Amino acid sequence: MADDKSNDRAPGELSPADREALKKRASELNAKLETAKHRHDAPSAAGRGEAMGRGMRMATELIGGVIAGGAIGWFLDQWLGTKPWLFIVFFLLGTAAGMLNLIRQAGREKTPPAPSVKDVDEDDR
Repeated sequence: MADDKSNDRAPGELSPADREALKKRASELNAKLETAKHRHDAPSAAGRGEAMGRGMRMATELIGGVIAGGAIGWFLDQWLGTKPWLFIVFFLLGTAAGMLNLIRQAGREKTPPAPSVKDVDEDDR
């Protein structure tokens, strides 16, 4: 029992072979972690700007439809003397048209954005 090497180590201390295996696993895990970090990086500034541009366009289309419909109704009410009926009708029609434009645009935007240059470069390696 005095010749047993496991008793020479302090409690909780690893043998050199176990220590080497642990270092190898840790380095493999670190490499996988770095790969995953690069794969899930935050979108580039161009991607954020592109998304903001799409959002602004959709908001403008909705607001534009409401304003255009309301303006047409108001002018027709002034001309024909039918206050407020044509304003209400065209306001609702403008709102519906704006919502329809939003739905169409959202249908076109279903495809995911193109990969950034950084993602393409990493795949080529």
